[in-house]
Amino acid sequence: MTATADSQTSVTAWKSPVTSYYLLLTATSILVLMGLAVVLSSSSISSIASGSGSAYSGFVTQAIALVVGATALLVGSRLSPATWKILGPIVLYVSMALLVAVPFIGTAVGGNKAWIRLGSFSFQPSELAKVGLALYLGVVLARFRHGLTTIKALLVPGGLMAGAVLALVLWGHDMGTALVLMALILVAFWVAGVPKRFFGMAGVALVIGLVALVNVGETRLARIEQWFTGSCENDSCWQQQHGTWALASGGIGGLGPGMSREKWGYLPASDNDFIFAIIGEEFGLIGTVLVLIAFALIVLAVNRIIQRSDDRFVQIAAAGIGAAVCIQACINMAVVLEFLPVTGVPLPLVSAGGSSLIVSLLAMGVLMSFARHEPGAQEVLTARPSLVRRSLSVLSKGRRRG
Repeated sequence: MTATADSQTSVTAWKSPVTSYYLLLTATSILVLMGLAVVLSSSSISSIASGSGSAYSGFVTQAIALVVGATALLVGSRLSPATWKILGPIVLYVSMALLVAVPFIGTAVGGNKAWIRLGSFSFQPSELAKVGLALYLGVVLARFRHGLTTIKALLVPGGLMAGAVLALVLWGHDMGTALVLMALILVAFWVAGVPKRFFGMAGVALVIGLVALVNVGETRLARIEQWFTGSCENDSCWQQQHGTWALASGGIGGLGPGMSREKWGYLPASDNDFIFAIIGEEFGLIGTVLVLIAFALIVLAVNRIIQRSDDRFVQIAAAGIGAAVCIQACINMAVVLEFLPVTGVPLPLVSAGGSSLIVSLLAMGVLMSFARHEPGAQEVLTARPSLVRRSLSVLSKGRRRG
């Protein structure tokens, strides 16, 4: 009897119009809290080495970015899809203007000139371009969805704008972000209902483009050759090798928070691109599986939004944003696990990096906005008392009993 009741409760909860919203909220909370804990640990050594005088300087920067990002999430989640439909092109145009400025006034990190320095803070415009492009494609593909059967209709205006964003990102030699954008574009066009034959053509063009890009940079080609052959000449496999060692040494339960050995200068980018390795080292298989579950919850939530929403803009934009976040996470973790050559993309919501965290939280805010406007969700959320009211109610009952 109890098992039957529990199963009925689970089915009812899954069918609830606010399930997508709470899936996103849960996943975001898990990833952000995990990220803060590991950034605090992994950035401490590099913070001391940087001469800042404090082991917490990297963590403080991340905490400030979290406050800004949380504000963006809160505001973004309260905006309506109609408002995001208006803001989408604006976000894209602003990000493109910043991308144009990057080659002239930007700073290079790891061979990629993709950052604009604002005092002590560095901002990566390509991060904002992901959200802007997803929203823009949602607007134009929803508007012209009935005519997406010719190459001309695919190119104007969605395809040309997507190509322009890709070209600007590649201008800064940021192939990792370009791969994420390609995935975003393909998923958005797929959800928009583009005929399958065009994806075959796009696949051929994509392979040709990737081969050309690989042969442009010497370090890029060397990384891929090292990954294919498994050779370690001149310590070319140092980073991935130490990432693997970090994961292996964590075992099931990990060495414990703050107990990483690889963060002591052995693993480059331990607080950023290779933070997943530190999670495995300090929190073990349990920690890494928790991260995987969190991203799986995002995939489930986005799938629910696409299925339950009757707004084509919401369906396409949500698919694009979800693809950007989750495919980037898959690329990052695949690199750490040596399934892919080093590409240099952070783990969304987890890795150190102000612009990445802020924009990732903004992206989750957009998805939460869409989830809040699923059929019936607004009514349920409005009917439920807020956390503050529930807390005050509990306190008042306690006082009356006392």
